[in-house]
Amino acid sequence: MPSRLASLTFAAVAAVLTTAGLVAAQTSTATTPGFELLVPSGTLVPTGAQGNDMSRGSLTAVQLSFGLRPDLVVTSTVGWTRTTPRRLGPDARLHVFSYDAGVEYRLPRRASDRRVNLKPFTGVGLGARTHHYRDVDIATSSTLAAYASAGGELGTPKVRLRLEVRDYLTWGRPLGTGSRAGRNDLAVLAGLRLALR
Repeated sequence: MPSRLASLTFAAVAAVLTTAGLVAAQTSTATTPGFELLVPSGTLVPTGAQGNDMSRGSLTAVQLSFGLRPDLVVTSTVGWTRTTPRRLGPDARLHVFSYDAGVEYRLPRRASDRRVNLKPFTGVGLGARTHHYRDVDIATSSTLAAYASAGGELGTPKVRLRLEVRDYLTWGRPLGTGSRAGRNDLAVLAGLRLALR
């Protein structure tokens, strides 16, 4: 048993080192993204307890990103969601403003890529949200927010169709009352990403 465990450990280490070598070789010939601008739209889908506080809403965002390395990109996002709070009457409206920054790991783009290609990515980030209620007597409040994301980009080096799903976790007071509690929702975004260089 110990010899088998040692063999498996050796094989795993060898696989990691080989993969790291291949990634390093590919990264050396890859291009680092410059500034990129995206104005996506989509929807915010409350899940779990968050679904008891608000309805699904339309989401519009602006994203600006910059490449640190061929596979690592810093992305900042400002979003605006229009939705309806639950249990507050038919005239109540809720505007959710989000602002965050994070990092994305992307499959690097290389000169050998086909003109049209698909590049997956994953990311994490941290920021804040502001809940602004209209036509109801609840004060505006801001909360801490964190997210994990995954998606892909299809297109040419200069113009790409981007699809992203973000899983947000926020800490706030539901409907402006009670103790702070964790809330979860999903943001689904799609749009054309333009490379500015």
